[in-house]
Amino acid sequence: MTAATSAPVRRQPPRAPRSVPLTAARLLRLELRRNAMPWILPLIAVLFWFDSYRPSTTQPPIWVLRTFWNMGQGHTIIDFGPFVAGVAAWMGSRDGRRGIADLVTATARSRWAAQLAAWAATAIWAVGAYLVFVAVMFGVYAHQGMQGSPPWWWVAVGAAAVTAFCAAGFAVGALFPSRFAAPLAAFGGFLVMVMSSQTGFSQTSGWALILPTNSNGNYQPLSGIFYPYLPDLPIARVMFLAGIAVAVLGLLGLPAGAGGRWLRWTAAVVTLAGMAAAGTAVGLAGAARLGPHGTVIPALHDTANDRPIRYTPVCGQSAGVPVCLNPAYRQFLPDVTAAMRPVLSEVAGLPGAPARITQVAGTYSSGEGEDGAPMTMSGRPPVLRMPLDSLNLPDAGFGGGTTAQFAQQLKLLSVHVFAGAGAGPGTPAQQAVQAALLQGAGVPFGMQPGVLSMVGLPSWARATAQPSKSGHWPGPATGPVYAAAGRLAALPAAARHAWLAAHLGALRSGQLTLAQLP
Repeated sequence: MTAATSAPVRRQPPRAPRSVPLTAARLLRLELRRNAMPWILPLIAVLFWFDSYRPSTTQPPIWVLRTFWNMGQGHTIIDFGPFVAGVAAWMGSRDGRRGIADLVTATARSRWAAQLAAWAATAIWAVGAYLVFVAVMFGVYAHQGMQGSPPWWWVAVGAAAVTAFCAAGFAVGALFPSRFAAPLAAFGGFLVMVMSSQTGFSQTSGWALILPTNSNGNYQPLSGIFYPYLPDLPIARVMFLAGIAVAVLGLLGLPAGAGGRWLRWTAAVVTLAGMAAAGTAVGLAGAARLGPHGTVIPALHDTANDRPIRYTPVCGQSAGVPVCLNPAYRQFLPDVTAAMRPVLSEVAGLPGAPARITQVAGTYSSGEGEDGAPMTMSGRPPVLRMPLDSLNLPDAGFGGGTTAQFAQQLKLLSVHVFAGAGAGPGTPAQQAVQAALLQGAGVPFGMQPGVLSMVGLPSWARATAQPSKSGHWPGPATGPVYAAAGRLAALPAAARHAWLAAHLGALRSGQLTLAQLP
């Protein structure tokens, strides 16, 4: 008894450390080496250059304008999404196509874990390539002297979208393994992008704002120049896309062959969490509203992002009047000063003539366009405020104009606000004075209807001027407004100047009629 009680206590040998992380890393490395995604990347690179980079080079060297096509309208996602979904479906259907699904299920590692490793390798290749392509494109932009700041939040949205396409395609291949899974997934991704683009162009509010290719009201031309890019909507889109990816990956763990009971319960929780995240993002987008600087989501908004970006303006002289622009628009300063010189010469010495011209940020509606009168004038001495971001800048593609058209817009809008017409077409007398001043500033009567059609103001000239026989402007300027404008423009410069000096107050208040013009 004594010997038994005094025997030393045996200690359990220490357990060997678990090798799960090391095994998972080896499995991931193996999947990275045998993945099919690298084979499709050269084709995506060609499409990316042709569809995302090349069209953007027609825009001025300003970050928000140069990246509106590829980031704001989601063309980088369109270039990646369908191909990534197809390759991911090919990888997801690999075991089913080869007839080894039962063999893989019988291994020590769960089926779901093996699928997650294969998906992770595919996603790493796809998202990594997306980030590299965007980095190269941004590097080329920076080398070209871009102004403003890059839209980093929209890069994150693109990466989340590529991840979601990869997850959806992989799930299609894993759940319906066949040689047709890849083309069907690619076609489905293409169809989703087409529907997203069509809905995005037509829907300017509500749940459609969550779509990755919807550019209405969330990618303003003043972002990164006058105000920071608002992260509200990008955060909601990342939440939506990440939720879809998580929910789809969780579905792969629900079948009985995916693993044990606890693993399937975990997969169910993951699926519900992903669906909750996506649904929450849709609800947040439904509460979005358009603020002065972009889309605001109250639950995600940080008021610090409403503070304007400080800058030192660049200034020049036009007929003795200072003209100051945001440094991002430095290259347009010579065009603005040259365009405003004849207008300022026409109104020099008149009451309310601008003593200074300065650039301000535009005000935008829920669509892709400027809202209201693009120019205002106020203060003592009067200051003419022009939002250049709302105009068709010269040498810009996709709706941009030439330098001559840009100058004509500046002239028309400046005399429009000088005559007191405001945001509307103005009274007939104001229209006639505007037409006469434009004639003196180098914009003939016959060209004015065409210029009006480019600036977002009511084109009253179409009611008083006729198109040419071919149906295009400019046409002959006829009608009572142009008849009165012709009489005013025919006066000697000194007489016209004296009449305007005496009647500008009545003209701006809308008290003059066409018959009262000389």
